[in-house]
Amino acid sequence: MRGGEKWGCLLNGAGFVASSAGILFSQGFGFMPRLQIESGPPGKVWVTLPYSTEGVARIKKISGHSWNPERKQWLLPDSAATRAALAEIIALPPAPPPKMLAVKPAPPRPSPVAKDQRPEREKGRRRYVAGRDKPLTTHPPHALIKQVDDELVLRGMAYGTRKSYGQHLRNYFDWLKQKQIAPEQATRDQIREYLVQLAQSGAVSAAYCRGARSALIFLYDIALKQRGKVCDLPRMKRPSQLPVVLNREEVTKILKVTTFLKHKALLVTAYSAGLRVGEVVRLKVSEIDSKRMVIRVSAGKGAKDRYTLLSQTALTILREYFQAFKPKDWLFPGEARSDHLSERAAQAVFKEAKKKAGILKPATFHTLRHSFATHLLEDGVDMRYIQELLGHGNIRTTERYTHVSESALGRIKSPMDKLVL
Repeated sequence: MRGGEKWGCLLNGAGFVASSAGILFSQGFGFMPRLQIESGPPGKVWVTLPYSTEGVARIKKISGHSWNPERKQWLLPDSAATRAALAEIIALPPAPPPKMLAVKPAPPRPSPVAKDQRPEREKGRRRYVAGRDKPLTTHPPHALIKQVDDELVLRGMAYGTRKSYGQHLRNYFDWLKQKQIAPEQATRDQIREYLVQLAQSGAVSAAYCRGARSALIFLYDIALKQRGKVCDLPRMKRPSQLPVVLNREEVTKILKVTTFLKHKALLVTAYSAGLRVGEVVRLKVSEIDSKRMVIRVSAGKGAKDRYTLLSQTALTILREYFQAFKPKDWLFPGEARSDHLSERAAQAVFKEAKKKAGILKPATFHTLRHSFATHLLEDGVDMRYIQELLGHGNIRTTERYTHVSESALGRIKSPMDKLVL
């Protein structure tokens, strides 16, 4: 019995229409589709269900269900219990039709412009610059925030820095507004009071407080030309914290439970090359060099380019992913293929994989990068090479991993082990 026949018979005679995409099941007359079922990984099926509160609630009761945001489909076990549950969904009474609303006709879409008729500045492939065309301030922008941001642009600061400074200044202006103080009239003591309240709040990190101070220095020294108000205020000490590191078995678990090919390729690439989340989502297809077995990272942190490793295992998975998804420009495109996958979406992929793997460590996507560096150090790779692969400007940043290396700690024996109890 073929897949369509099996599902059609076991859904209690509900009407179905065969299509190239799978089987469309409907209720009543008119063959209005209610469910679309497609073959999935071994022992699984993809199910498309038009949104309804009742339908989603019933889908979530099926053991082993998972929602795939990329495909916008449910992945369900191919089992008798699943078929029975889907039959109940098909038997639900149809929802009442929505009220008709008068709407204006859509304006005519402009005809596409041929490539050879585009302006000269739009021809060719422009090199990616982090943060291009992304708004950092409200519209219309605050004049002082715009002035600070323009200064950061002239200095070639990265998008993340500009975005962070803009948010710090908005928070500061909100605080001044509550006290009815104009930014240019704030005294040194009032600025100090704001930074003290920020540090004592317990809601933000030391790095956040240091960033707020740096943003205020740009505001008063550069934009308002009121030097000396902020720069002599103390800078909060950064605590010396060790990175969280996953051992090799934990990394393997995370990759094994990630069954969706695009997500697996994303995590494998990040770990195998030691990439930051912002770097891996912004990779271009052209930056994977399989002949030299390297990955080119363009405009990484600090607007620096570098080369890092392309592992053979990662290349195999990337080729499989490329055949299935056929990315054209961005290696990992987002919902709009003209843009890359968002950092938040990549972090959500890692969080879900960590949960499935049952790992309780407070690990984040960036932990894959920490683990890459630590595992290289444990394998005896020279720290200078690790520094280059990670793109660290200072060797002291790379030296943090000596404190969490199992091989280094394993050679040291506690004096307790020499006592005879």
